[in-house]
Amino acid sequence: MIEYFPVRINFSDKKKKVSIAEKYLRRYLKIAPLSVALCRSVEAKNFSSVKMKPPILDIGCGFGEFAQVFFEDAIDMGVDNSPLDLFAASKVKKYKNLLLADARDLPLANGSYSTIISVSTMEHIKNADKVFKEAYRVLKPSGTFAITIETDRVDKHTLYRPFLKKIGMNFLSKVLTREFNTLFHRHLLLSRKEWEKRIKKAGFVIEESRYIVSPTVIQLFDIFLITAWPSQLLRPILGKRIVYHPEFFVNLLTALFLKYVDDEESSGTVLFLVARKA
Repeated sequence: MIEYFPVRINFSDKKKKVSIAEKYLRRYLKIAPLSVALCRSVEAKNFSSVKMKPPILDIGCGFGEFAQVFFEDAIDMGVDNSPLDLFAASKVKKYKNLLLADARDLPLANGSYSTIISVSTMEHIKNADKVFKEAYRVLKPSGTFAITIETDRVDKHTLYRPFLKKIGMNFLSKVLTREFNTLFHRHLLLSRKEWEKRIKKAGFVIEESRYIVSPTVIQLFDIFLITAWPSQLLRPILGKRIVYHPEFFVNLLTALFLKYVDDEESSGTVLFLVARKA
C-alpha cells in the first residue's frame, strides 16, 4: 500500500530576493540612461541606510527623478530654482509641496524639518557654504543632513580625459572638461576634507563620511554617456528625460551591470555624508 503525504510548497521561497542595489538600478533603468542609472543607483543604495524622520526636505530636487526612484510615499517638500524642473517634479507625485527658491536663501521657518537630503547638488551651486548654513537653520535640533557631493576625484577617474593627457593631448582634455562642466553646470569640485571642513563650519557634527561610486562606475558613466545625449539634450525642452527601456532590456542591463552597483570600493569618487545639527 502506498501512502501519499501532502507536500506544501512555499512559493514565496522560490521568489528571487532582490537586493537594495538591484531594486534601485531597475527603477532607474526604466526612467534614465544607463550612465545616469549606474551612478544614481549607487547613491540611492547608500541613502537607504539613513533613517529619515519626517518632515523631509529635498534641496535641489530637480525634476523629481531621485524621489521617483527612492521614496515609496510622498515626502514633505522639494526645493529647486528651475520652474520647468519643478513642473516636471509635480508630475511624479513624490512631493507634498514644491518650492521655487534659491537654496542659499530658503523662505522656510527656523527648525521646520527633521531631515534634509541633497543628491549631487552642492557642486552645482556657487557659494555652497550658504546652503549649508540655511540647511542648519531650517533643521530641527538633532535633525539629519544627508548628502552626496561630487569630489575632485571624479574627473581623475573618467576614461577619456585622463587618456588624452596620457598621450600628450592635455589641451583637448582641458577643453572637454570645461565643456562638460558648462553643460552640467558644475562650479565646484573639492576634496572630501574640504567639503567636511565647510559642513562643520556651518555648525554640523559629522556622523558618517565615506567615498562611494567606484572609479569603475565613473568610467562606465564616461563610456555610456554618449547614449544619454539624446535624452539629456531634450530634457530642458521636455522637462524630463525620455527613455525607452522595455522590460527585457532592463533585465539584460541589470544582469550585466548590477555587480558594479553592488560592489563597494574604498577608492570612491563621490562623497556620501551624514551630519547632525548640534
